[in-house]
Amino acid sequence: TDIPKMGENFAKVCKEAGVDAVIFFPQAGPVTEKAWIKSAQDAGLGIISGGEMTHPGYLKGDNGFIADDSPKRMYEVAVEAGVTDFVVPGNKPEKIAEYKALVESKGIEPILYSPGLVAQGGEISESGQAAGSKWHAIVGRGIYQAEDKRKAAEELTSKL
Repeated sequence: TDIPKMGENFAKVCKEAGVDAVIFFPQAGPVTEKAWIKSAQDAGLGIISGGEMTHPGYLKGDNGFIADDSPKRMYEVAVEAGVTDFVVPGNKPEKIAEYKALVESKGIEPILYSPGLVAQGGEISESGQAAGSKWHAIVGRGIYQAEDKRKAAEELTSKL
């Protein structure tokens, strides 16, 4: 959430630090989104673009700041810029399916990443079904807050 010109500096610093890929949630608008994507591409960084987040109070319809149709526009701008990897809300399988279909309608077979699972109520099996085979379940607290982390990891991966 910065101005377009700062994307070049951000990408340069990331590349110099050995970063391989960046995740953008382009809430500063389409001009900034396009500029930051181009800067990351020019620096040789992989890009994962987000749109809708998982927490309450994000979208205007849920008393948030972001217009309800903005995530769709964020994903569309990213697709037009050549992005193929996207963050989609793991606790909203109907939205995963909607955003996946949107990206596919533009001729892209997306790779999806989903936070919002386990601790935020998302079900791995249900979200995975909506996302398809090119999907990465992000289960952070589902493992690191578990007493037996190995057992939690085994149980969670069994749901894939």
